[in-house]
Amino acid sequence: MINKQLILQAATSEKNAGDFPKVIQGFKELGIIKYQFLVQKGVYVFWDEQDNMVEAQLNGVAMPVSKESSAEKLREAIKQAQAGRIDFEKFIELAGLAGIELWEADLTAMKVRYIDKASENLVIEPIPGI
Repeated sequence: MINKQLILQAATSEKNAGDFPKVIQGFKELGIIKYQFLVQKGVYVFWDEQDNMVEAQLNGVAMPVSKESSAEKLREAIKQAQAGRIDFEKFIELAGLAGIELWEADLTAMKVRYIDKASENLVIEPIPGI
């Protein structure tokens, strides 16, 4: 069963977006196999292997989503985040400006799909290891 409090501890362990691999490792240790982050709501939705689901605000912040998608803007935001130059709130803002409605992290395939308002995969990125 998914434990919301333990998820919160794992999610808030990152000092900047460059700590993302450590957060993912923490989620995996809790049995999470997939999660989505909904940009306009600022919430996460987590799933485990038994298809249990839990929704949580955690460190999320709601941001507006642009009607126009830009893979180029998103790639630049990802690059800044991976380098640790921006915090998570700024990354959410930049993702919204790039037209991202949600992103889905598949912790089995170790990939993140960034999905726009047309339900298109705008960018698919590997989740870096620790």
